[in-house]
Amino acid sequence: MTDKNQVLSYWQKFFADLLIGTFVNLFLFGVVGFVVGMIGLYSLKEIYIWEADWSGWLQWLVLISALLWYGLWGPIHGVIASIIETARGKFREMVGGLHDLMDILVSGVLAGYPNVNKSIPKEELAHKFDAIGKKFLDELKLKGGPITWMKGLFFRALLKILKFIFLDDVMEELNKKGKDHLDRADIESAVRRVGVELVISTLTDQMLILQGLNILALAFTFGLPFFLFWYF
Repeated sequence: MTDKNQVLSYWQKFFADLLIGTFVNLFLFGVVGFVVGMIGLYSLKEIYIWEADWSGWLQWLVLISALLWYGLWGPIHGVIASIIETARGKFREMVGGLHDLMDILVSGVLAGYPNVNKSIPKEELAHKFDAIGKKFLDELKLKGGPITWMKGLFFRALLKILKFIFLDDVMEELNKKGKDHLDRADIESAVRRVGVELVISTLTDQMLILQGLNILALAFTFGLPFFLFWYF
């Protein structure tokens, strides 16, 4: 049976490493975003601002406005790209941790039933899963600060996905056993047969979609000043 203290230790280390990796990537991607922003500013200046038949003070006013625009949005898109890329990398690392977490949660939910009967209402199982997941989150001691709040939000999203897998896939595997009552070996076997690789695949696919949307947003924010100068 999976050791709960080891699982707690794994996730505490996971979030500690995530924090370090996030800070490093935030700096690197933020710098890259700022450099790209300055390239956009330089291009806008050379193509439109200096070529415009404006007074000197108006040219400088527009240049400063463009500097603020690109100097703000460049790092913002860089930071968003950093968070998405860091999350994708971490998702691929946590397959084993998710298996063990699922073992703990499912065993906790079904521990209240002397004999695990296949006719237990899903609503009742979902309520118990939420309660045990919340207790596990409290034991992780992720408290205080916006970054810690984001960690808690991330873990709650994982719990919701695992609950969906438990109620549908794990319980379906248990129903295939063809027994009136199920023992703990049946439960652990069902958890392992379902696996969590599909969760990781789904999450990484969603991260790729978000990264694509971030790139589209980058193209919009960088191209908007050029469009305005061209149109007007």
